[in-house]
Amino acid sequence: LENVIRYVAHEDIFVIIGTSLNVYPAAGLIAYTKPNIPIYLIDPGAVNTNGYYKIEHIMKGASDGMKELKEILEK
Repeated sequence: LENVIRYVAHEDIFVIIGTSLNVYPAAGLIAYTKPNIPIYLIDPGAVNTNGYYKIEHIMKGASDGMKELKEILEK
């Protein structure tokens, strides 16, 4: 997990796919992102983000959500 945290801390975008943000330790990785980077959550269900992070929630399954994210990033 320490190696993953080092990567997360240096990335310019963070993408979360298919989770309710309740499964740890993976859900805790969001805490290691740089301030103000874009964070995207792809999951068809409602997810409580507690408003702590600014997360753009793409409410689709993984395949369709990744297509939509690709379109967003290409703009």
